[in-house]
Amino acid sequence: MTTNGTPSGARNGVRNGAAKTYRVAAIGHTGRGGFGHGLDVAWQGLPGISIDYVAVADPVEEGRTAAARRTGAKRAYADYHELLERERGLDFVSIGPRWMEQHVDMVRACTAAGVRGIFLEKPMAATPGDCDVILAACRAAGTVLEVGHGRRFDPWIHRTRALIAAGKIGQLLAISGNGKCDRRGGPEDTMVLGTHMFDLMRLFAGDVAWAWGRITLEGRDLRPADVIEGAEGMGASGGDGVVAHYAFGNGVAAYWESRKELGKGKGNQVFGLTFHGSDGILSYRCSPDDHNVFFYPRPWAGPGDDTEWEPIAKDAIALPPDTPAYSDRNDLTRNNKQVLDLIAALEEGREPYANGKDARAAVEMVTAIAESHRTGARVPFPLDNRANPYDALRRGETAVGVQRELVRA
Repeated sequence: MTTNGTPSGARNGVRNGAAKTYRVAAIGHTGRGGFGHGLDVAWQGLPGISIDYVAVADPVEEGRTAAARRTGAKRAYADYHELLERERGLDFVSIGPRWMEQHVDMVRACTAAGVRGIFLEKPMAATPGDCDVILAACRAAGTVLEVGHGRRFDPWIHRTRALIAAGKIGQLLAISGNGKCDRRGGPEDTMVLGTHMFDLMRLFAGDVAWAWGRITLEGRDLRPADVIEGAEGMGASGGDGVVAHYAFGNGVAAYWESRKELGKGKGNQVFGLTFHGSDGILSYRCSPDDHNVFFYPRPWAGPGDDTEWEPIAKDAIALPPDTPAYSDRNDLTRNNKQVLDLIAALEEGREPYANGKDARAAVEMVTAIAESHRTGARVPFPLDNRANPYDALRRGETAVGVQRELVRA
């Protein structure tokens, strides 16, 4: 297991007693998610690690040229298939496009080319079925997969874990979460930003047993005729509001809400998780103020006295011993921390801290909302339907009573 120090398998770039230089490339697509949130530059400035940045690929010349310049890559290709064919023996590839419809093909191409490790932008894929394909390809090839859920490496999350473990709020009963609730509010916000929060919910509460969800458009239930093509390669989607309930196997409940413009002007403050306990509440905010955590010393927040939210001082909380390596390093980006974890996972023969199985589970939590909406029932996990439920909704494949209500709405 790694700790807050350097991962043992990647210490100073040494592998089995010999100096090791890792051969790296990055794949992007300008106009369709680019190189994600800086996944191409994640390999720069790694402490004690030697990187040979071999190549980048982007079908758009302007983006390709810019990526080569900022990464220092030796070569640039218009076609990532050509890159993988010509640049054999790659240790790692960053798959950067935020638009997720190309992820399956890009991962399969990398595994077929013998790439040893992949750093993949989140969301992992548009459906649980696509995630299944990605995991199967990596498993068959022995490729290690790290997915860009970098908030797992945020030290504030682990300080919150420590507080809850120490009984700061008593018994953890429920978790509530929101995306930024901006112009993307609803299903897009839930997929693009919600996967971060769902991944963190599972870090605290474990596996989901079942879920219930509702999707609305202008205050009414989303109908089959309302289904549209979603943004960023999501496939079929629709609606401007989402609410969902999740029941975890350990008895913890979770609530998710995302509505268009609910967080207008305050998206970063809205974005986050709130942990409700038997004796108090902790609020984790993905704000510009370094992801602050606040404590409320009652199990419910409301009128009745002058109780105030108390900011938590980070220096007062020791990070748990199982905090992933480098989490408390302010000189490293979250992407730096993730690729260091990926390198260590490869060398140590373990799963990365932000691995594909956990990323798939987050996509399942997103998908369950639409599946519950179209069936009018809570859905058990793992989901039986691995495809996009909006496609079935658009075809009118709903329970009879649900169809009647959706038509009425």
